[in-house]
Amino acid sequence: MSEEAARQRPGAAGPQAPDTGAGHALVIGAGMAGLAIAKALAERFGRVTVLDRDRIPPDVAHRKGVPQDRHLHLLLPSGAAALESLFPALGDELVDDGAATGETDRIRMCLNGHRLAPARTGHRALFASRPFVEAHVRRRVREVPTVTLREGCRVVDLALDDASARVVGVHIGTPGGDDPELLRAELVVDCSGRRSPVPDWLAAHGYAEPEVGELPIELRYVTRRFRLPEGALDGDQHVLVGPMADGPRGAAMTHVEDGSWILTLFTMAGERVPTDVAGFEQFARDLPIGDIGEAIREGEALDEAANYRFPANRRRYYERLDAFPAGLLVAGDAVCSFNPIYGQGMSVASIEATSLRRLLRSGDVPTPRTWFTAIAPVVDTAWDQAIGADLAVRAVEGRRGVPARAINRYLASLHAAAAHEPELAARFVRVAGLVDPPSRLLHPTTVARVLRARVLRSRLRRPGPTR
Repeated sequence: MSEEAARQRPGAAGPQAPDTGAGHALVIGAGMAGLAIAKALAERFGRVTVLDRDRIPPDVAHRKGVPQDRHLHLLLPSGAAALESLFPALGDELVDDGAATGETDRIRMCLNGHRLAPARTGHRALFASRPFVEAHVRRRVREVPTVTLREGCRVVDLALDDASARVVGVHIGTPGGDDPELLRAELVVDCSGRRSPVPDWLAAHGYAEPEVGELPIELRYVTRRFRLPEGALDGDQHVLVGPMADGPRGAAMTHVEDGSWILTLFTMAGERVPTDVAGFEQFARDLPIGDIGEAIREGEALDEAANYRFPANRRRYYERLDAFPAGLLVAGDAVCSFNPIYGQGMSVASIEATSLRRLLRSGDVPTPRTWFTAIAPVVDTAWDQAIGADLAVRAVEGRRGVPARAINRYLASLHAAAAHEPELAARFVRVAGLVDPPSRLLHPTTVARVLRARVLRSRLRRPGPTR
């Protein structure tokens, strides 16, 4: 559905003037993070301008500035809830326009070689392509009368006051290469992604660059769309096959809005995924479980292969800086970008936007230190989960301390137990979906069930007496 058609849909919510104050806020980047942040800012500022160097498509379409949007994206339950709080009834709107939906027991997961039991968590899952979700969110943002999306706009630097203590706007490059245009604002929020230029801009203005944490994983993935027979995968809507300790391969496949399926095959530690049809399908059949390979055997490939490379998880620790200019915040992948196979990016960005709205409602515009402290818990939780899961793969090079090795051994036992106990599977899904804290998996009752299952498996493997 085009954005114009969506505006004219019977019963669609029309523009509503938020209870705004004075002032102008700028958002760099019109991706999911930037759009969600803009909606939060619109409750506090009289004007919000979203800047993006792309030409923004009027409909559901891929765009140059988001090269990974052809690949599978997953909106975790926590992210869906955060977006729903920012954009009421968004989930119903997505489903009405074709997005697949269902309880979390419609997600088929194979982790550490174990297929987890179907897990009901009480949360609705949404399955759709990234361009589809982003187009609907973008339309809802455009309905806010105080928000403007300015496309084809390249930000070249921050504008600071005479003391270099406060950001007062941004400089925008001009097509003819003349002096940059100055666009003033009381607050600038950088949502420009993992290649954010903010560290370089800060250094140019005399500030220290943030400490950076990285875990190189050399993830490579290839994506194709398929049409599958009716009733494929017994009605499940999403399949995830995670890598194993001794095998860096995996896959994820999701049923999306037009009835097709997006299949992403991936490897870690630099191995490549075949892009030819025969090699691609053989790769799928060689996975630890054959569900995906069997499904596409009866299906039809709808497009050419799209490939992408993700070199490393990256976390910028802005909260550790001693000095940071007022009037500037950073969000989304510009703070932390995670291994995309875990589907955390859109959800973490959406949760950050709700954090900003909460801070704005509670008082003044947050200082940078207040902001980075506020988002650290969700960022660190997602970061620890991604890093821990990646380090469980032996081919990934990185430091593995005693706690990390112990946790990964415990999670392998939990996955084995969760193959037979739906309640354990549900607890894991809630933690992986950023609904519950990781400590939930270390609750005494959970640990006891995992250990009991491990003892039973050990007894079953023990050879019996000979006759």
